[in-house]
Amino acid sequence: MINSVRNTVLFLLNKDNRGYIAPLEYNYFAKQAQLEIFEQYFSDYSKAVLLQNSRKKAIGYGDTVSQIQNKIDIFTVSSVLNYYDGTSYNSPGGEEDYFTLPENLYKLINITYKGKVAQGVPTSKFDMLNSSNLTAPSITYPMYKRNGLNLFVRPLSIYYTAQTPQGAEPPLMCNYVRKPIDPVWGYNTINSDPVYNSDSSTNFEIPSSDEASLVIKICKLAGLSIRENDVVQATTAMEGIEYQKQNS
Repeated sequence: MINSVRNTVLFLLNKDNRGYIAPLEYNYFAKQAQLEIFEQYFSDYSKAVLLQNSRKKAIGYGDTVSQIQNKIDIFTVSSVLNYYDGTSYNSPGGEEDYFTLPENLYKLINITYKGKVAQGVPTSKFDMLNSSNLTAPSITYPMYKRNGLNLFVRPLSIYYTAQTPQGAEPPLMCNYVRKPIDPVWGYNTINSDPVYNSDSSTNFEIPSSDEASLVIKICKLAGLSIRENDVVQATTAMEGIEYQKQNS
């Protein structure tokens, strides 16, 4: 799809001699376009759920909620969390110890400790809940607070199982929606012209059903780059039509 989208974009831009975008520019626009469409999934999903709950959405083949959810599920993964010993004694269980979340995390779904879902709490309430006899976390009901990609969990005994023997059940798992991998249109230069090379390319990760949206968004970004107002206006109108088609 990475090559077919580029061919379509170049055809539209060259149709009236509006300009040409180099491979590096195309890769940048492709990355931005994919990210915009990916992020739109979540707001579209929220709107579709609201419409479905108010019985204003169809079911079966017209089930927009399931269609968007299937797109998001492509990026849903599980990962073992890496343990970091924050003390200088290399002994698990210290107050400053933490687990690190994956760098490609986009949205956190949940944290599980040996199959049990940990409760995420605000930083402002973390110490208070931990020190109370009534609300203190336990192995059965663990909790965590998040600081960027660092995860502080309680009870502290969880850290003692952080360095599990090889093959043992990992103590802390993260279920999350990851960011899409950046697309790359790879090429070889032949007679000063770039020629597509599939071996050095990275395809779009969003499904082919969004190919039209990719073309529109990349053309719009290219129009802004070459300062062609008519391209921007045309693609903005096409973008609105495409959005209505997908959400009707």
